[in-house]
Amino acid sequence: MQPIVYETVGSIHILQIRITHVKNMTWRFIDTDKIDGYYSAALFESIAKHVGSGEVDDTILFWRAKTPAVYLGYHQYVEDEIHEDYCAASGIQVVRRVLGGGCGFCDEDQILFSVIASEGGGSVPTDIQGGYSRVLGGLINTLRMLGFNGKLEPTRNAVYSQGRKISGNAQGRFEGAVLVNGSFLLDFGFDEMDRVLKNPTMNLAEGVECARDGMITLSELLDGAGYDIDHVKGVLKRGFEDALEIEARRSVLTDSEIELAQRLSEKHRSREWIYRMDDKRRRRRNKPQVH
Repeated sequence: MQPIVYETVGSIHILQIRITHVKNMTWRFIDTDKIDGYYSAALFESIAKHVGSGEVDDTILFWRAKTPAVYLGYHQYVEDEIHEDYCAASGIQVVRRVLGGGCGFCDEDQILFSVIASEGGGSVPTDIQGGYSRVLGGLINTLRMLGFNGKLEPTRNAVYSQGRKISGNAQGRFEGAVLVNGSFLLDFGFDEMDRVLKNPTMNLAEGVECARDGMITLSELLDGAGYDIDHVKGVLKRGFEDALEIEARRSVLTDSEIELAQRLSEKHRSREWIYRMDDKRRRRRNKPQVH
């Protein structure tokens, strides 16, 4: 039922019916705030397995990087993307996702998110571009509610504001679940990213020569006015709810999700997992040629 509002103009009472959006599905909302990078990758993998099997409801997960980390796409090579010696010396974690896409440097000045839905459940379209369009509409909603413009750049599956990238994203589908992960830049260490990544402008607009020219942060949009992170998180949550046509209720992880995430985190920390693509390529190169 729609709320009824009476507006008085002079002595005339005007009946207004205020149309509100009716959300037709309930999701979980979980915010872990600062966590370890390896554990974060294990956590959204664990949640996806539980969502895909129907053990838990579809979930919006927020977190921030406890220590700086590089999130590497599933099919990428560490040696092609990252200055490994610098990362090792600086304590920067190299985290291989179960999702595809490009690599990204993350620190505590970003809200990282994973939108995890049951595949075919209706909230997230079954086609890849449709999935990006629906979920990233949440970022565009967020920017609008904060007073700024936002635009989806479909060739890079990114969200731009004022012509520069403020959110990079990746998608994956496995075991009955679809995940769309991404970042919302509150602030950013551009100089550090240049030291970490070998190709810091790879996923930016064509012609951009340095990352600082191709990316923008909420701090810059606000012109240094400052922000309350809990307020921004609340706006981002609402942005996703409106885009997905759902209500996300604050919740907690199940014991089963935590147990599986702890087991998976050992995989994500292992050299075998981090360098799995590099090692495969090395074996192919060293394989004797048959003439």
